[in-house]
Amino acid sequence: MFNILNEVIIILINKKRISSLRYFESATTNAPISIRVDDVGRFSHQLKAFGFQDTDKSGTTILPCGINRYAKKNSEPFFTINKDLPKESYTQTVYWTRYEWAGRGQVNPVTEFSYIHKQRYHRDYFDPYSVCFTLITDGVKKCILSDEIPYTDKNQDKLLNTVNMLLAAFGECTVDFAEQENKVKHATVNWDILPQGEYPWNSIKETLSTLSKGHTKTQVQLMLRNCEAIYERNPDFVAYGRSGFRGYAVFGFTSKNIYILESVFPNNATYVLQDNWEKISQLSKAEILSQNLHKARIVHSESWKKNFDALMEEQDG
Repeated sequence: MFNILNEVIIILINKKRISSLRYFESATTNAPISIRVDDVGRFSHQLKAFGFQDTDKSGTTILPCGINRYAKKNSEPFFTINKDLPKESYTQTVYWTRYEWAGRGQVNPVTEFSYIHKQRYHRDYFDPYSVCFTLITDGVKKCILSDEIPYTDKNQDKLLNTVNMLLAAFGECTVDFAEQENKVKHATVNWDILPQGEYPWNSIKETLSTLSKGHTKTQVQLMLRNCEAIYERNPDFVAYGRSGFRGYAVFGFTSKNIYILESVFPNNATYVLQDNWEKISQLSKAEILSQNLHKARIVHSESWKKNFDALMEEQDG
């Protein structure tokens, strides 16, 4: 449906998905495009799954949860497979239990990580689109509004993915070609910081396990192993990711001016960031994972503990 208000074009899309940008044909190059869902109170369950909480106020900005395949591309790095290039080597990490012979008919269970070296088709990796949404309310009705996305050739896949993310989550969305005149003051909420105090590792472990539900045993155990090693270094604070950052944790070492980011997601790494926390907490997922911003990147491999200890000892020195 097309509405023209004072020469401003607003398009309401009611479909399961779109496969082309024909709805954007009237947009001019570099025109700011916002995508929203109006009267989103109709979709209370979907809104919560999307990442907003009942207590969120007008102006709260989040990165949506990865609730569908489009939302996952928006919140996590993704890849395409290129079979024309030579195969590449990679390491698969498996958390498993084997049994060792102990003599006299006895066996002992040994649970550990194994690292299996394999070959696969070449993968090209891409940063997440990292489109955030802001909750806006007039006291009666609520809507969620995307970041403004300039209409350019470079952003066509991002626009298509953002529309399909909303259609998959809510069944409808509105495309607005007008620059937002009365912009709402917003506050980006990506992290929940634990109150100051000392917490036993078991308490941290329980929270991390809860936030990691839905992932494989190997992914969860790998994150817990790494986080325990980081926590043993006595960070000043711990922050858990919310919404699109769910499954991530940050350990802050303010005296060293470093912040260590760990996650449950596969094919990931431990990121060491160096800046003030207020700035880091406002960064998008793509910005955090950018090679230009992190001080170090420790790959999840059999050498992880050795490399992590070496980095921390360098900081102590």
